[in-house]
Amino acid sequence: MLKNLLFTHGREAYRRNTYLIMYMFYKNIILVIPVFIFGCFSMFGGTYIYSNIFLDFYNVMITALPIIWFAVFDWELPKQKLLDNPKLYAIGLYDVYFDTKAFWRWFTYAVLQGISITLIVLFTFDTAMISEGQSAGLQLEGN
Repeated sequence: MLKNLLFTHGREAYRRNTYLIMYMFYKNIILVIPVFIFGCFSMFGGTYIYSNIFLDFYNVMITALPIIWFAVFDWELPKQKLLDNPKLYAIGLYDVYFDTKAFWRWFTYAVLQGISITLIVLFTFDTAMISEGQSAGLQLEGN
């Protein structure tokens, strides 16, 4: 009983928790980078980039579902293979998934994706028009 708990659930809990921590940093960085870049384009004038409803439900609805799905259904290897090979548990001893190299990799991905998403949106909707020929402005780009 204890062997099953340690060598299957303990190892997988470590792996899932490390991904969860890295994902939390990633999603919050990717949320903040567009705000900073949008501030540069709007001359830090106080125009919102995100609607208030989006900010209210971002952590609860948009990012909770992938985390719940991952925590419940993800197994890297079959349980029997984990029980047969106790050396696979060494990922926690050597910080395979949770070290500074992994952190900076996730951080770099978040910054680059946040910049690219923001620039694509800003330059795509830059010429958008609303009714009567008026330009949409920064509010549409933010939404």
